[in-house]
Amino acid sequence: MKKLIIMAILAVVIQNNLYSQKQESGNVSIEMELAPLGSEPLKINSLRVRYFSSDLFSFRLGTFVGGSRNPSINTQGEIELTSVNSSFDLILRPGVEKHFSGTEKLSPYVGSEMYIGLGYTNQNSESLWGANEVMVTKTKTRTGSLGINLLTGADFYFTPKVYIGVEMGFGFLREGRGKNSTEYENPDDPSKENMNEKGNSSQFNWGPNYQGTFRIGYHLK
Repeated sequence: MKKLIIMAILAVVIQNNLYSQKQESGNVSIEMELAPLGSEPLKINSLRVRYFSSDLFSFRLGTFVGGSRNPSINTQGEIELTSVNSSFDLILRPGVEKHFSGTEKLSPYVGSEMYIGLGYTNQNSESLWGANEVMVTKTKTRTGSLGINLLTGADFYFTPKVYIGVEMGFGFLREGRGKNSTEYENPDDPSKENMNEKGNSSQFNWGPNYQGTFRIGYHLK
């Protein structure tokens, strides 16, 4: 499968001897990632849209929205105890790009982007309380990330509206846990017991970064 994808791309590049039309003012492009040497040749870690306000300047927005929900049941005697773990993640990466003339098919650029991330995890679990009573524990955790990235890259147009790109950069990112809350429903006490605490950890990273994949994109208009 990997070899077929690589051969197909090379065949298109070799057979296309016409001049390729690069980006123009008013173009809107959409991109996905291509990893021909990885375990998943085609994958979407994020979706990126670009709008070219001129032939050599564009606004970009990368987005990721995802989550999970994992229920499980543990039987103790005749009692079924249910646990549900769920998560939600949202990442926004707005930025700008300054392109250069390059060649007829190659469009190099420099730019910058912000990194804004929000994450939530919920854990609802049941446990035995006494002989046959069930206590419910609900835990919620909120996290946030904020950073900025200076980048450079290039797009290679092998047809008038389709291109492959690579990108690398240097960035700063701060990650921290925002708030953690736990709620108990005790059978001996019908009232709910709440515990809230602010985040007590954070992490600051900086350094070079790169995408270990090719970006494949096309112009919508």
